[in-house]
Amino acid sequence: MITCHLMEGKFETRVCQGFDEISRSVDTCREALAAIPLDAIIKILDALGKRVLNNPDINTLPGVSYISLWLRRENLDRICRVNFSDKRYLDGFYQSETNVLMMAQPRGIVCHWIAANMPTLGFFSIVQAILSKNGSMVKMPGEYVPLILSILRELPEISVDHEGTTYSGKSLLDAIAIVTFEGRSTSVSEKFSLAADCRIIFGGSEAVRAISRLPCRDHCETIIFGPKYSFAVFDREYIESDGFKRSLDQLAKDVAVFNQMACSSPHVVFVEKSRYSVEVIASWLRDAFERLPGALRNQEISSGLSAKIINARARYLLSDGKNCVAPRDLGWTILIDQKICLEEPIQGKCIFTKEITSVDEVIPLVNHKIQAISIGILDPAKRDAFARQVTYRGADRIVIPGTIHDFTLPWDGIMTLNRLVRWVILRSN
Repeated sequence: MITCHLMEGKFETRVCQGFDEISRSVDTCREALAAIPLDAIIKILDALGKRVLNNPDINTLPGVSYISLWLRRENLDRICRVNFSDKRYLDGFYQSETNVLMMAQPRGIVCHWIAANMPTLGFFSIVQAILSKNGSMVKMPGEYVPLILSILRELPEISVDHEGTTYSGKSLLDAIAIVTFEGRSTSVSEKFSLAADCRIIFGGSEAVRAISRLPCRDHCETIIFGPKYSFAVFDREYIESDGFKRSLDQLAKDVAVFNQMACSSPHVVFVEKSRYSVEVIASWLRDAFERLPGALRNQEISSGLSAKIINARARYLLSDGKNCVAPRDLGWTILIDQKICLEEPIQGKCIFTKEITSVDEVIPLVNHKIQAISIGILDPAKRDAFARQVTYRGADRIVIPGTIHDFTLPWDGIMTLNRLVRWVILRSN
C-alpha cells in the first residue's frame, strides 16, 4: 500500500495503488519550477527560512532553527556557485570556456529514499532537488512526515518579485510529492525506482544494496549516501592551548545532536599525549556534557540502547586498563581505553576517549567509510599535512568542533546539485 501525504500542493492523505498518477503530477508541475529563475527560487527559499523561524508552531521543532540558517540567501547562493560554477547555467544557455554554449538542465523526477536517523534529512534532500529545478517524489519514515509537511506548508504563502515578475512558492510545492510505503515490498519499491530519472539513496549498507539493485531506467542517475563514521582528534599543542576547553563544549554538542545517530556524529575522540592526563581531559568533557541544554542532555533512548550503554559501562569499569566516567543516569557516557581503533558505535552520547602518542597514529584507521573528522591541530602546516593524508585515504570532511553537522556541499565527497543536472550544449558554428 502506498500512502501519499502531499501531491499537487495538496496536504491530503490518500491511498494509491501505484505511482503513475503521482509521477504524472510531479512531471507536469516541474515545468513551472524549471521556468523560474534560480535567483527567484533562492529568494523563495530564503523567505521560507524566515517564515519557519518566526512561526511559533514550527520554530521549536528539532532542527528547524538550523534549517532557517541554512536557507539564508547567501548560503544557497554559495552552494549553487560551488556546484555550477555560474548560476546562469541553470536559466538558459550560457557561453562556456569552450566554443559552445552550455546549460544545466534538470534530470526530471528525483526519487528520494530517506533514512530514519535524522528527522530533517528529507528536507535538505528536497531543497537540493529544487535548486536544480527537479521534481521530487520522496519516500520517508512516517514519523518524520509531520515535521517536513509543517515546513512545506509555508511555501504557498510566499511570493517574491524578481526583475518585474512575481513568483510563488506554490510552484515549488507543486513539484513535490511525499509518500510512505513498506520498503520490504519489492513490487512497490520497483515501481518507485522505475519512476525516477535520478535516485537519491540515504541508508545503511543493507538498505543501500537492496535499493541499488532495484530496476531503474537506462538513463537514471543514482546518488548514494551510505553508512559513514565520524570521530575527533586533538594534538598536544591544541590540548594545552587556551581554547581547548571551549572546544570540548562544542564536541559535547556534536556528540549530543541527533543523539549520535547521524553519520556525522563523532564516536571516538583521540587526544595526543600532553601535560594533561586522559583522565583529566575526560573530567573536562564530563563538565561539558553537564553544561548541555536540557533538551540535549536528557534525550529519550530506547530500552535496547539503555541495555547497550549499561553493558558498555560495566565492561569498562571491570576491565584492567579501561575506565568509565558517567552520571547516575544514562544521559552521557565517556569510555576510556588505550586501544587505537575506531570502536563500534553505541549511540546515546557514548564517546570513546583514547590517548595517542601522535595524531599520525590515527591515519591508518581512515578509509572510505569515514565521513567527518573534527580536528584540533594548532600548526597550519601540520593541520594541512594531516588533512591531505586522511582525505587521500577516504575521509570526506575535515572540520572544527561545533561544525561537524553543518550541511555543506560537497557532502560525502559529492557535489550533489551538479549530479542532479544534465550538462547540455548548443553549438552555433
